[in-house]
Amino acid sequence: MPEPLTVVAIAVAVAGQEAKLRELQQRLVADTLNEPGCIRFELNQAIDDPRVLIFTETWASEADWRKHMQGAAIQRFQASGAGRLIADFTLFRAHRVAGGSPTIQP
Repeated sequence: MPEPLTVVAIAVAVAGQEAKLRELQQRLVADTLNEPGCIRFELNQAIDDPRVLIFTETWASEADWRKHMQGAAIQRFQASGAGRLIADFTLFRAHRVAGGSPTIQP
């Protein structure tokens, strides 16, 4: 059985564009939540710097995440011009080591 994949993606909006980027990212969340293998897909905004928007995702497998990254929701997000609203982007892929919800333990 594949191990669940956790993804943390951090986008820093271009100054003054955080509201527009957040709007586009919220659409991406809505489009993604029902994709196969999506266990959790949420968007958070940093309290101390509203330009920082953080996706926290859990996928049933890396293969499911890779399908998502090639899928229709990501293609729509890219076509929206969201990339021009991002000043910096960092993505981390990880496997859980300890803790978490017992309903999604590997």
